[in-house]
Amino acid sequence: MKKLKAAELLITHVNEDLQEINHKLREADKIKEEYIGYYFNINSDYIDKIEDVMKAIDQKLMTKKFDDIRFIVNNINLKREREELFVSFDKVFLKLFPDFVTIFNSYFKEEDRIVLKDNQLLNAELRIFALIRMGISDTEKIARVLDYSVNTIYTYKTKVKSKSVLPNEEFEKKIMEIKTV
Repeated sequence: MKKLKAAELLITHVNEDLQEINHKLREADKIKEEYIGYYFNINSDYIDKIEDVMKAIDQKLMTKKFDDIRFIVNNINLKREREELFVSFDKVFLKLFPDFVTIFNSYFKEEDRIVLKDNQLLNAELRIFALIRMGISDTEKIARVLDYSVNTIYTYKTKVKSKSVLPNEEFEKKIMEIKTV
């Protein structure tokens, strides 16, 4: 009977572990699906923009309007394009993790919580940890995605973690525990 009870207990623990693994797999699948759609949509939009610019430049080359080409190139606003990319990322991320900001802020004292500006979905600090939650933990990749230096990413992460009520070594683990809807 003792061996049977021990076996049943072991089976129960293994089943609980399997349920947790299945939950994580479903969550990863949902994230993957959402971001594959997001990725193709964003790339499609950029390809359309590049195609429009190429047509306009080709047309100007045919008519030898070189000053107009310079005008077209100078009107490409990379800062605005990057901001649109961030807004798009923020929308998709918050669709998957609508409680992210609230849960993130619960890791801080009231006075250290992040307060977003009007019409702001995520700010730089939240976006860094959103990328971490998405599984991008390499600081160089985060820096490249957000167009920051590696030192800036380290500074943001250190500043945020130092204000948290959680121990620094547990902070990112807790970020990873934030669930999708």
